[in-house]
Amino acid sequence: MKRFENNEELKQMYYDHILNYITRGQVETAPAEEPTSTVFYLPHQAVKKEKHGKTKWKIVFDASSHETNVPSLNNVLEMGPNLLPEIVAILLRFRLHPTGIAISHKRSFN
Repeated sequence: MKRFENNEELKQMYYDHILNYITRGQVETAPAEEPTSTVFYLPHQAVKKEKHGKTKWKIVFDASSHETNVPSLNNVLEMGPNLLPEIVAILLRFRLHPTGIAISHKRSFN
């Protein structure tokens, strides 16, 4: 908040970006009352990047941040297999033949 007091332009950019995230449904505001179940909140901050003499600000969310004796969101998310090697293999197989066919399976995640 101190950073916003000294920089009105940063404060307005931050407000506009957060409001944009909210209106697009990408984030939601935290309720004022205490949660009844386990909830993780993502802290966020403005990060300054200077390039070619211009200053650009962006909002960065930190899922690895945690309180003492409380796991972070990154710590409790379920780990899955590394799919990157499989993607590379699929792309390379497309180069073997002049025509590629892709079949999509519709899944329901109920």
